Amino acid sequence: MPAKFPLSPINLSDATTLTSLVENRRVYSLNQCELNIFETYQPCSDVVLSYDGLVITSMLRGRKVMYLSEQPGFSFLPGETVILPEGVSMKVDFPEASDKHPVQCATIALNWEVVQQTLNFLNEQYPRTGGAGEWKLNFSQYHFYNNRELASVISKLISISMEDDPAKDALADLTLKSLLIRVIQTQNMAVVHEEPMTDNRLAVVVDYIREHLTEKIGVEELCRKACMSKSNFFRAFRDTFGLSPVEFIIRERIGLARRLLTNPTLTVSDVSEQAGFANPYYFSRLFKTLEGITPKSYRQQIIGA
Repeated sequence: MPAKFPLSPINLSDATTLTSLVENRRVYSLNQCELNIFETYQPCSDVVLSYDGLVITSMLRGRKVMYLSEQPGFSFLPGETVILPEGVSMKVDFPEASDKHPVQCATIALNWEVVQQTLNFLNEQYPRTGGAGEWKLNFSQYHFYNNRELASVISKLISISMEDDPAKDALADLTLKSLLIRVIQTQNMAVVHEEPMTDNRLAVVVDYIREHLTEKIGVEELCRKACMSKSNFFRAFRDTFGLSPVEFIIRERIGLARRLLTNPTLTVSDVSEQAGFANPYYFSRLFKTLEGITPKSYRQQIIGA
């Protein structure tokens, strides 16, 4: 399971001044999008929400249970994002909301015409190579964990939307392109973690990386597997996942290390070696950089040992 990166919570409203304690809404309108900050301070269920255009919503505090169409409900937690296409409504339960533990989420709503214009721009100006397909959103992959890059760009757009700057519409327009790119790349990473890749030339590369994760993996061999030149391979890989091949390998190894750390019989040095890192000090430093916590502290959180 990949790591997830929560967004920083936003200062709460004064609940004593609100007219509604269920999905109280603060709105920040921009030329190309609208930011909504929702807060709920009491348990409730069957709250129906619906938007026009594309919706990108990220949890900031607490938990809610979301239901889309006839599908089973799922918990929505900090560090996670959901996207919804135009015209899709959702039903939401807030089983644990209270004045001491309010639920808070940030929702970015974009006109679908703006979304399509942005995707057209990306496909015309920055076409993806190597059989990676077009820049497009995958609405079957609507619920996913934030990675570091997606969390960063959502946080940036929230900050721009809430600030008092005459140039904020221009800054937001530029950031929206980054947001859509990061959403697509994060969806691609989520698909890789949940099911085998079968629909582009990078599938064999991902399979090879995972089969040889603890060995030395040469970029030249990956290029041969993809039947691509080095420059085209690097571009296709970064377009698809938002990471270089080396960064992807490192994150896969850190993911393996997280799983190994749940075994109390392994030392941190053992985990480092079995995850493909030759130097345990480098491993520990890299783990803390990517996960925000040392391997030892991570183990303590997971198994208390």
